[in-house]
Amino acid sequence: MPKGPNIFIIATESSGDNYGSLLARQFREMRPDCNLYGLGGGKMESAGVQLFRNMLEHSAVGLVEVVRSLRFFLDTMDQVVEKAKELKPDVVVFIDSPDFNLRVVPRIKALGIPTVYYVSPQMWAWREGRVEQVRKYVDRMLVIFPFEVEFYARHGIEARFVGHPLMDLIDHEKIKKGADMLRNGFKIPKKKRVVGLFPGSRSSEVKKLMPRMLDAAREIMKREPNVIFPVGCSPWFNPDRYTEMIKNHDDLPLRAVHGRSNEVMAMSDFALICSGTATVEAAIVGVPFLCTYRMTWASALLAELLVNYKYACMVNILADRQVVPELLQHQAEPLTMALIALESMESGSPKMRQELAEVVAMLGGKGASQRAAEQALSVAGLRPVSRPISNVVPALQGNLQAP
Repeated sequence: MPKGPNIFIIATESSGDNYGSLLARQFREMRPDCNLYGLGGGKMESAGVQLFRNMLEHSAVGLVEVVRSLRFFLDTMDQVVEKAKELKPDVVVFIDSPDFNLRVVPRIKALGIPTVYYVSPQMWAWREGRVEQVRKYVDRMLVIFPFEVEFYARHGIEARFVGHPLMDLIDHEKIKKGADMLRNGFKIPKKKRVVGLFPGSRSSEVKKLMPRMLDAAREIMKREPNVIFPVGCSPWFNPDRYTEMIKNHDDLPLRAVHGRSNEVMAMSDFALICSGTATVEAAIVGVPFLCTYRMTWASALLAELLVNYKYACMVNILADRQVVPELLQHQAEPLTMALIALESMESGSPKMRQELAEVVAMLGGKGASQRAAEQALSVAGLRPVSRPISNVVPALQGNLQAP
């Protein structure tokens, strides 16, 4: 067995793979002798994590595939536990993905292994009862939104605010250069307005929102023809699916862009965005936007009964007021989307831009990944061998205890 501490990082989704890769690099910097293992995707693997399984290569489509997926995830949970027994990690860091991680963390804790949870499940919005699992099985909860500290405090749990890892991922200078290259590549004149379309990352989101966004684009064109519409495509929304979805909209000036969503945001005057992490990205990039979402009527009914938050968009939740417009379910009508976009482009939305900047200031600045790594090493009883200058969240210096 290799010398040095063993650290597990468990991530099952694309965002977790991003955050896990940043975390892995911090572990490497602070403890060059550490051995990194876990679940994740290509970015974590590139950062030096030895993956048990690549979770991002697995997807489920259709009933048979869903049944197979259940078996896959149950087998993967067993594999994590068996690997933990074999390698005896000094700490296991679980990233988001509560449906997977909250089922595994009790089994890891039962082995006497320290546990850290990074990126809290949104228990403050729904299924609050899961907080008891955190109390019982998580040694340290690391949260990325400041209000989550108070939520856990109400339940008698000390959570540490480390800041949002998107602040580490988004490089404004690099994104601006990339946006300029995109604009030049598409030969978009400066006088052209740009409305970015971001229909989501999951198949259900794209299928429900993309047609409405396309219809909204057509409504915009009727009133302002000098507009172009780049589409920020997720990995699921591959070129074949994109071509199929726009086959009846080839009259629109659309441009598909894969894997460069931040750059599409940076080149946009306004954006239509599916509710989710992309709305926080848009706030950090600084583009005015509309948040929208649609689900089946049965899911919407359940959400009405179970979700106890008055906003869907994280930007509005953080601000505790409506900073960006939300159009959900039946409200997500193409004409309404179009009129909001046109009004924003006409005025420049100075108030929204200022309020977005105020929300971003709440996210802790750069250094979230470093602070999370420091906290995880502390839980493991490990001290950094090589430690960069601490980058403490300015507003909460008193809350972040030194490891």
